[in-house]
Amino acid sequence: MKKIYLTAVTALAMAFTVNAQIIEDNFDSYTLGDISPQAAHWETWPGGTAADVVDSNAFSGTQSMLISDNGTDDQLLLLGDQTSGVYSVSFRVFIPTGATGFYNFQQEEANPGAQFNGQVFISDTASGGTNGNFTYDFDPTETPFFFDTWFPVVHVIDLDNGTITIQIDGVTSLDAVPYVNTAGDPATQLGSMDFFSIDANNMMFVDDVDYRQGNVLSNDEFSATNFSVYPNPVKDVLNIESATAVDSIEVYDVLGKRVLTASPDRISPSIDMSALTSGAYMVKVTIGNASKTVKVIK
Repeated sequence: MKKIYLTAVTALAMAFTVNAQIIEDNFDSYTLGDISPQAAHWETWPGGTAADVVDSNAFSGTQSMLISDNGTDDQLLLLGDQTSGVYSVSFRVFIPTGATGFYNFQQEEANPGAQFNGQVFISDTASGGTNGNFTYDFDPTETPFFFDTWFPVVHVIDLDNGTITIQIDGVTSLDAVPYVNTAGDPATQLGSMDFFSIDANNMMFVDDVDYRQGNVLSNDEFSATNFSVYPNPVKDVLNIESATAVDSIEVYDVLGKRVLTASPDRISPSIDMSALTSGAYMVKVTIGNASKTVKVIK
């Protein structure tokens, strides 16, 4: 997969195309080491250190970007200082057990730090967040994620209506909440995204970055998989009703430990949960390239 960074003129022309792609990057075309000198859309925060391209972990291909635990990695993804329209930024994330991660949205490309428009804490960082959850600092909602697993994160920023939507592993964490700055005023621009080594436990792998104009959550490729589960609460067997074949089912307990897995490869399968103790579980269902996680009570 090649990386793409379009000129401002080309990007403007693409503004009239629904879901026009601006950046696609899976890091496989780079040499290992500092990423900033290798692509125009990656820039190191002034005074920080560049994130590394690594081959120790990847969702697709063989390489990804690592924001390590050194407290200095500070990598900007330049988003073009957009002032109108709808834009989607999505990527895959991997957080090892016990590690943390962090990123935020910057108002300006050329003046990072002057104004940020929302911070995301992954697990219990030194500056905020809770263990095993994604937390957006302008909203109290906490969304669980699974350690040691690659999962998709999708952001849709609607500058015309002043909202941001965030989806974590197929679960809508925030649904069109106000996109504001630190003063609580409407944010007027989408400048860049900053991936920062926030503490000594930070260990965040990023892969398959996709930045485009339009709302990707309105596309089948990015939308949450359409299915339903029943009964819920479940006693023994959980049924998944789907229109297409289910590739995999994974059941996790509240601590994020995977306790059941199945690869049914058929429409509307079932999974036997009779051996599990009573309590709450997260059931992750994958159909094609889309996954969705639902909470099930036993």
